[in-house]
Amino acid sequence: MEFRNLNAVISKKVMLKPRLQIRYPQLSGLPDRKAQTMMNDRIMRLVYQMIQDQGYVQDTGKEMNGTYEVRLNGDGLISIVFQSYARSRGDVNGRALQKSLTMDLRDGREYRVRDLFRQDSEFKPIIDAILLRQIEESDVPISEATPFRGVGPDQDFYLTRSELVVYFQQYEYTPETSGFPTFPIAYSELTDIAAPEGPMARLEPVAP
Repeated sequence: MEFRNLNAVISKKVMLKPRLQIRYPQLSGLPDRKAQTMMNDRIMRLVYQMIQDQGYVQDTGKEMNGTYEVRLNGDGLISIVFQSYARSRGDVNGRALQKSLTMDLRDGREYRVRDLFRQDSEFKPIIDAILLRQIEESDVPISEATPFRGVGPDQDFYLTRSELVVYFQQYEYTPETSGFPTFPIAYSELTDIAAPEGPMARLEPVAP
């Protein structure tokens, strides 16, 4: 198929401002230049949104660093994880933030979690059951004050060659020492509910 050998050329860029250093990727080498521009614009919007969310603009004493990791680049798909850390002057501890983008290299489409599954599937209870199993098996310290609600409509996730990886923010359900609670789910566990024309179908054959 036309997407099998499609991947992006990735250039490492750095945004430097007073008290701020953010590394981010720029995509090139794609056949659809309009889609390429759209994806690079989306990357920059996310970078600026994270800067805003971390309070760098509002707090003139705050220092911020950011980096990224490409978790998937192939089969016409790219999945990038962005991390940032910000700390105000005088604070012992700062705040970490992690976000991600999963996009189609053919047309620039951004995938949300619901786009990964069949429209008629009840994917939330299935995914939630897998997450709860992993929480129990790994003894993840979920706070009693914040009952676990499972995946949401704007759930953070990224894709690898073999797994859908669902994650949550620091403090969302766990103490700081737990970092970002992260739950890898093999595509083989999702075969029955994966969208036949969706991104997971490119990486793992799904049931017809």
